[in-house]
Amino acid sequence: MIYLSCVAHCEGASDRAYFEVLIPRALQGAFEKRSPLQKIEIPEMQAVRLAGRVIDEVAQQACKAKDAFQIIFVHSDMGGRSLEANMGARSCALCLAMERRCEWPPRRCVVIAPRHETEAWILSDGAAVTSALGYTGSPESIGLPSEPRAAERLKDPKLNLHEAVIKVRGSRRRSDDVQQLYASIAQRQSLDQLRRLSSFAAFESQLIDALVEMRCVSNAND
Repeated sequence: MIYLSCVAHCEGASDRAYFEVLIPRALQGAFEKRSPLQKIEIPEMQAVRLAGRVIDEVAQQACKAKDAFQIIFVHSDMGGRSLEANMGARSCALCLAMERRCEWPPRRCVVIAPRHETEAWILSDGAAVTSALGYTGSPESIGLPSEPRAAERLKDPKLNLHEAVIKVRGSRRRSDDVQQLYASIAQRQSLDQLRRLSSFAAFESQLIDALVEMRCVSNAND
């Protein structure tokens, strides 16, 4: 049996709340697409909690704890909000920093890069959002995208989600309410809906490459 432990570095608390739920589900989904070569146990909790926004400092933390996990997921621009292309470059920079510092295998550093913002992935499944909000109307009735690919075309998906939440719950919300909502949506989301997003498909492909490198699943060409 393989105990597949992982760690994630996320930009903010709401991102972390979302991805800490989604990542184990994405791993399970990857194993459903590619049968595991041996029995796999996926823990629900992260092996360690990484903090900070400076690339070298986070790389130092990760390398110090490298024996506690097999895959690291990176979703962070490591220095404030930036353009989409810059986010991906900086996320990859952490992978390179870990490779230089402690020879971390590059294929086991998986970049999470939703188009524009995390909320583009959240909005890919409107039914999951309305369910988490306890709203019985249609997603479109509160301004949510009608289908997954429309979520990636939004210029400000965070604002779109914020406005939908206000329509249902009103404007008084605490930060921990947002984190609970993000985690609740992640638990409800359909992976098939997420797979219709080009950015999620790229993420899942990279994740499967990591699992192949670790000999957890077979190579499709084998």
